[in-house]
Amino acid sequence: MAEGIIVVAALGRPFGTDGWLHVRSFTEPASNVLGYRPWWLRRPGGADGWQAAEVQTRAYARGIVASVAGCAGREAAAALRGAEVGVDAAVLPAPAADEYYWQDLTGLEAATRCGRPLGRVARLFATPAHDVLVLADGERERLVPFAKATVASVDLPGGRIVLDWQPDW
Repeated sequence: MAEGIIVVAALGRPFGTDGWLHVRSFTEPASNVLGYRPWWLRRPGGADGWQAAEVQTRAYARGIVASVAGCAGREAAAALRGAEVGVDAAVLPAPAADEYYWQDLTGLEAATRCGRPLGRVARLFATPAHDVLVLADGERERLVPFAKATVASVDLPGGRIVLDWQPDW
């Protein structure tokens, strides 16, 4: 049942001595991750693939923490640090118009308004101002703001994103 998994968070450093971990949520707002079940975990490197996990979660003053069943103690929690947290795409709400899940944008072919290729979307990352597309073309990577001023159109079925961007920037 690990098909269609969307990464929604990552496990961080241990929280206390009882096996709890900090959770870095990728959802907006961050607290949305508290309501998604079931959780699937993929350890760093992903060699073991996705594993179903029974978890308890809670918000606290400075963030979100989770306890994974079978993870007792600080050392066991430390071993899970960096694991990705995924949920089945079916439990996530459909994105609104002009909103996209990062996973849906990854792999799209990027081009300028004039049709000059800029590469493929290799990944995205968040900054306080906006999300950033990382475009790779084999020779270089370009960092392009994913903002209304730079994104002309997104064609998910066509596998293409058109950007108001120049190849030499």
